[in-house]
Order: sequence, then C-alpha cells, then structure tokens
Amino acid sequence: MLEKITYTNHINESLQFGQNGLFANYNDLRDYKWAYQSENDKISLFERGIKNKKLPIVIACKSKEEGIDIKNRLMEYAEKDVLVKEPGTLTIGEYYMKCYIIGSSKTNYLFDKRYMEVTLEILTDQPVWIKETKSTFIPGVNLLNQEGNNLDYPFDHPYDYATDILLRTLNNTGFIACDFRIIFYGECENPKCYIGNNLYEVFVSLEKGEYLTIDSKKKTIILTHKDGSTTNCFKFRNKDHYIFEKIPAGECSVTWDGDYGFDVVIIDERSEPKWT
Repeated sequence: MLEKITYTNHINESLQFGQNGLFANYNDLRDYKWAYQSENDKISLFERGIKNKKLPIVIACKSKEEGIDIKNRLMEYAEKDVLVKEPGTLTIGEYYMKCYIIGSSKTNYLFDKRYMEVTLEILTDQPVWIKETKSTFIPGVNLLNQEGNNLDYPFDHPYDYATDILLRTLNNTGFIACDFRIIFYGECENPKCYIGNNLYEVFVSLEKGEYLTIDSKKKTIILTHKDGSTTNCFKFRNKDHYIFEKIPAGECSVTWDGDYGFDVVIIDERSEPKWT
C-alpha cells in the first residue's frame, strides 16, 4: 500500500500523496540518526542537526490537463516556502514535521503528459515528528463538591483541596515528559492551574475575549488582546515554580478554581511517526 502523506505550505495550500494522481513511494522519511559530539573519547552531546530526506513520488493522472496542473502546483507550492524562508508541513497520520522542499529530480516524463516520476529533496532543521493533543478544561461546578469528598494528596500545595477546587485529569500518551502550551481564556485574574504537583501561574488580568499562552517549547508567555495585539508577560510569571516544567508521561491530575477555562496542548515529539 502506498504511503499517505500530505504536504502543506505556509499559506495552507496542500498536496495529498496517495490519491488523485499523486502517489508517494518508499522513502526515508521515517529513517533517523542522531548526530553526536565527543570529548576525550566520551560522548558529550547528542543532537539531531539539519537533515536531508528523499521523497520519491509518481504522478499518474487520468488526463494530461490534470498531469500538467499537478506538476506546476508541486513546484509552486514548495517554492513559496523557500523564497520567504517559511517552512511547510509534512504530515503522516497524526504526526507532522516542519520542512522545506528544496529540490526535484524527474524521470519518465516525455512519453505521456499524464505521467512522471519525481524525487523530492526535503530539508529540515527540526527533524522531529510532532503530534499535538489538546485537552479543554471548562469552568463550572465541581462534580466532586459533595460532603466527604475533600481530597488529600501525597504532595503539598499552598492550600487544601477543598470543595471549591475543580479536579480533572490529563493524559500524556508519549513515553517521556512533553512540551506544552497552556492557553488561559479571560475574563479572569491571575490565571493558574496545577498539573500534577507543579503550579503554572501568571500575575495578570485577562479581559473577556483575551487569552494568555504559556509555551514551554518557545519559553514564552504571551497575552493576546481582543484587537490581536500582544504583550510579553514573561516577567509576570510565578517565579517560585518553574512555569515551563514539561508535562510528565502518563496520567496526572489538573486542578484550578473553576472560574475560567483553559486548554492544555501536549506536544509529543518523536524521531519517527508512530506506527499504526
């Protein structure tokens, strides 16, 4: 069975391999190799570095008009990324990789305009496959708010788990701790939540229609206003807790006061897309 892959450029124009006359062959997109550095004959560092990949494809259309159209779009969609240095996205299943298509080698295209064999050269400085999973936590009444249901945890928090605290769970299905984005939605004051035993808190006020994004990968805390403008809120973080602490693997508790909603996006990175 031919691989089903999608390439989407930075302005959201997509080509889908595996249908409509455009097919992907065996390729090395799933292959990986860590680079390393050494000191005194000891490994001192592993790194991924910049990688080149090859994606052989076949164009086999029902009409010459379709064949010509795909050939032109294939180059144009890729070139739009390269010329402005904005990467596109390769997607396999639930995982994506940011990259550029920087080359195209062609054979068997003279005898029929409906047909061509092409090898695309992929270049990336982020050779990881990423899956983003969003969990939404909405404000509301705590279903555990019943007599005898106060909670006692083995780790200490600066307050007791009384009945005015909402409790939910978050499941990181990755095999290691993952980066994340937490997006708090206004209207609220000093938004915060516990994930596991770590506190994520920023001392700011959010109006209705505003949202605050904590991004552990970029190490940023950005308030987005209703008009689309942004404010850097890094200095307003709670410095007693590491606000970019990764989300541990497995299931963990999520607690907050329930007065506002927020999303948690888990960013699972792998050297190859997960096989399904």
